[in-house]
Amino acid sequence: MKRAATAPVAPKLNYRALAEEFLNSLDASPQTARTYKEAMKNFLNWLGSKTVVTPLDMKAYKEWLRLERAANTVATYLVALRRFFQYCVTEGYLSMNPVDNVKGIKRPRGHLRQDVPRDGIRRLFDIVNRNTLIGKRDFAIINLMVRNGLRVIEVHRANVGDIEARQGRQILRVFGKGRDERDEFVVLTEPVIQAIQDFLSFRKDMKPNEPLFTGVGGSNHGKRLTTRTISRQVSRHMVRSGVKNKKTSPHSLRHSFVTLAIQSGASIVEAQVAARHRSIETTRVYFHEHDRLDAPIEDKIQI
Repeated sequence: MKRAATAPVAPKLNYRALAEEFLNSLDASPQTARTYKEAMKNFLNWLGSKTVVTPLDMKAYKEWLRLERAANTVATYLVALRRFFQYCVTEGYLSMNPVDNVKGIKRPRGHLRQDVPRDGIRRLFDIVNRNTLIGKRDFAIINLMVRNGLRVIEVHRANVGDIEARQGRQILRVFGKGRDERDEFVVLTEPVIQAIQDFLSFRKDMKPNEPLFTGVGGSNHGKRLTTRTISRQVSRHMVRSGVKNKKTSPHSLRHSFVTLAIQSGASIVEAQVAARHRSIETTRVYFHEHDRLDAPIEDKIQI
């Protein structure tokens, strides 16, 4: 009489040590490495002192993530964990990947954040006190985010020497999301140039590799602004202008840039290039939302 087949027993492992080994082995951009590090930290906190991980554990973790995190975050964390456990299999620590049969989660088609409408942008510009050095700096940052679609991380990484003259125009070379070098650029319009110059006029003997946006007082004077400080300052002005709510964030200003470009007649390719979207499908979401709201089919139904 044949014995019933039994599932292989998962070995006991020190997952914290393996996670550190995995992260050190990554050949990825700094942004991707940070994302994977955050994903592993979150998983290890959930795992606690357990030394065995099974597919059932991974399904339970996915369900916990689904209740605690946004859909985009869940999808990203599962990708990171799938790669981590594949590393464990490749290195001989595990015989199977416990995430292999765990289905991913669908990312939302639309945006999780709203854009800020044109009148809200005007209120945001007006609320910033440009009589102070901090106000001049923040006004320049907000202009870059609204008029050029810069992400917070791109504002943080910008250096003085990234501003260049090309074919009679001023550009800002951009160290973009997931990039290893400044291989993209945005074209600066006169209002943005004026706002940046208004802030930089108070800084002396600037070197090209100095940060474009710095602290202006206290222990942070002259130091590069952190992403947290940039987000906090922009959020503060958004609150004061009345455009901040549960569905808006500093990243909403980037959404506003793409939406305003579309409303001004930009083609999908022009919008993709300007926003520096890797996939045109990302840009297509904006056009879908714009078309649905601009000429909704619901208006044609007469009862």
